Amino acid sequence: MTSDSAAPDPADPVFISYRQKDGTGVAAELAWLLRTAGIPVWRDRDDLLPGDTEARLKQAIEAGISGGVLVTTPDVVNSRVVKTLEAPQLLELHRDHDVFALGIVNSVTRDDGGTDYDAPDRLLEIRPGTLSGVDQRSAERDGLLALIRGLVWHRIASLRKRIETTDPTFRLSLQTRNTPQVYDRTGDELDIRLRPSDHERLPSADGLRDLRDTIGLLPDAVTRSGAHRLRVAGGAHLSVAFAVGAALPSSRIGHMDVIDQQGATWASDGEARFVEQPQVQIAEQGGNPTAITTGRPSVAVYVDLMPQRSDTAFTRYLEEHEPFLAAWCHLTSVSGTLLDPADAGLIAADIAAHIRAVSNDNSNAEVHLLLRCPFPLALLIGRLTNTLRVVVHEWDDSDPIDGEDYRARYVPTLRVRTSASSGVIEDVLLPDAS
Repeated sequence: MTSDSAAPDPADPVFISYRQKDGTGVAAELAWLLRTAGIPVWRDRDDLLPGDTEARLKQAIEAGISGGVLVTTPDVVNSRVVKTLEAPQLLELHRDHDVFALGIVNSVTRDDGGTDYDAPDRLLEIRPGTLSGVDQRSAERDGLLALIRGLVWHRIASLRKRIETTDPTFRLSLQTRNTPQVYDRTGDELDIRLRPSDHERLPSADGLRDLRDTIGLLPDAVTRSGAHRLRVAGGAHLSVAFAVGAALPSSRIGHMDVIDQQGATWASDGEARFVEQPQVQIAEQGGNPTAITTGRPSVAVYVDLMPQRSDTAFTRYLEEHEPFLAAWCHLTSVSGTLLDPADAGLIAADIAAHIRAVSNDNSNAEVHLLLRCPFPLALLIGRLTNTLRVVVHEWDDSDPIDGEDYRARYVPTLRVRTSASSGVIEDVLLPDAS
């Protein structure tokens, strides 16, 4: 690749260069964190077609990448492909184009246990000091997250001019059910992809932990882009959609459009409020004035907006948790029919107002939120719940284990708190798959 090649597109993937013998684990964790932060990835094990490895890797680089990460492990010194093909081309792109981001993940340690920052030059057999100006981090999770933060800021800074000159809209793609590959990208500012789950219904607990550790980058990315509007497309588990919405509150950026799988637009630019023509109604409510609690009280809100009511999982939830709930309510649509995306803003505002009222009326209680609604509404409701503490649940009807209750259930998945300093996801509550 020559120095007069066209400038890389900052929306293209980041290429991960590593030695399979001892770098696969680090490269895999890095790839998942990058995808969850919104950056597409080229990684040989996931994205290259069968064929000659060297030719396929060269093809991948020439197809277009916006950056690269050199994963430096002790055995990389024995990788001809990394030393003679990948590293030289990544370095050339880094030298020739300011838009091209280059980073190093270093798992090589000194005798005293510290990171050996001279190892990349030495093991890649290049002139000492060549990589001194490249962002270099340890292979520990904190190091990977620090590197990813820099890559996200570099990507957004490089895309800011496009946003300013073409369309002041930050475009975000979100998927939790697809198997992430380099081809599953949209050209949006960020493409958030989570690890696929082995569970039939529930998201991946590891994927949720990745999201917990990276979601704090999202609101700053939108702000740094200079965008005045936000557009989200895709599909996701409702707990993830709610958390992403909570990370992008209406107080941060006023207008959000959510594009559903059929291409319809669900929009919101308001705040939580009871609307003049109510969109939802309280179908049932109750509570326990003497609820058992060891701290902050708890309340539950079941948001069921589908045309046909489905109470089985909520009934089971109440049977198991009502002694601990200061209050609960079951919200349904006033119309009782399929929702009109044109009413999305009013629906989200009305629901958020009900949620806020139940919490406020019970000493700012933590809200256990059970959602049965379209994906766009989970996002739009989430962005109107700032200042609330919310435990979001996922619906699960998988077969019971060892003769347990066969009925569908709601499973606590994420604890979301918008004021959390490191990001809105305070805890991942979903257990690891057995």
